[in-house]
Amino acid sequence: MRLSDLVRDQSPDPRKSVAGRQPAFPSSLSDSKNSCEASAVPLGKTDAGADWYGRAQKEMVAIEEAVRANRGITVDGCHRLAEELVALLASSDDLILYLMQGNRESYQVANAIHVAILSVKIGQGLHYDSAALARLAMAGLLHDLGMWLLPQEILEKPGSLSADEWAEIHAHPEQGRRVVAGMGESFHWLATAIAQEHERWDGSGYPCRLKGGEIDEVAQIVGLADVLDAMISPRPYHARMVPHQALRGLLVQHKQAFQPRLLKTVVDQLSLYPVGTVVRLNDGHIGVVSKVNPRFPLRPVLRVQRSHEGRPTGDAAPLDLSHETATHIVEVLPAMQAA
Repeated sequence: MRLSDLVRDQSPDPRKSVAGRQPAFPSSLSDSKNSCEASAVPLGKTDAGADWYGRAQKEMVAIEEAVRANRGITVDGCHRLAEELVALLASSDDLILYLMQGNRESYQVANAIHVAILSVKIGQGLHYDSAALARLAMAGLLHDLGMWLLPQEILEKPGSLSADEWAEIHAHPEQGRRVVAGMGESFHWLATAIAQEHERWDGSGYPCRLKGGEIDEVAQIVGLADVLDAMISPRPYHARMVPHQALRGLLVQHKQAFQPRLLKTVVDQLSLYPVGTVVRLNDGHIGVVSKVNPRFPLRPVLRVQRSHEGRPTGDAAPLDLSHETATHIVEVLPAMQAA
């Protein structure tokens, strides 16, 4: 099976920006304010990324509490976080590395943050402008508002759901749409994205079984990011997949559910060896993917961690496989083998 068979482009020019199709953020948002304490999750050496992630956690926990309590919400904080995320991902993939490591914090809050990160990454590959990328981030952060109106026992149930429970799950996009629609006409684009995020290109989604171009492109991107995050993050009902397996699974199991152009962009932006993947090279060295090469998704940049004899290599220079044609990846390894 060839990669080109899975992601063959059948769509219009991917360089076209969505700017202009949707309104910019309003200057005046809801006056209600919410606050909540949540601990920041360290990202390692990048203080800006760690600070952003910690503030995003606090903001999403506050919004979750407000939705569950049926209080009015404000998205001022999400607006700022969205713009900051676009700037962070323009200069570094450290936030991608963190989410690929499969953290175990509250999965609903983590999912909102991760979907925002992945959505912006996909949008970068589609050459969206900064305003359109910020809208993607905003839609990612708020895509599952309706889920926070569901009983916790359904969300955390490890076994199969009953027919009534599935009916509640399938109703959550409309519930989320109503929350956002009540914030005013300037949020119509966001309400549409939330309502359609679970629709699928082949008509297999819900709640309206829309298909193809009937689905808003922001919703398509957020839906794709949501499925990918569900695969690489632990859930009450399944264990996580390593990113390498998740990308392959996405292309094989979901290739009918998403627009081919978007699937191709995911591979170009994340590669089949996403940032953080531990690999063995044909010369025996072991390295960790530190950067992807969109033009060469099978030949990323590595930080070599161990020699072919198993000895730590220290601060070795990055190895760009797109420039080393005699060297290639032969195996993906468990993360602990890089230590």
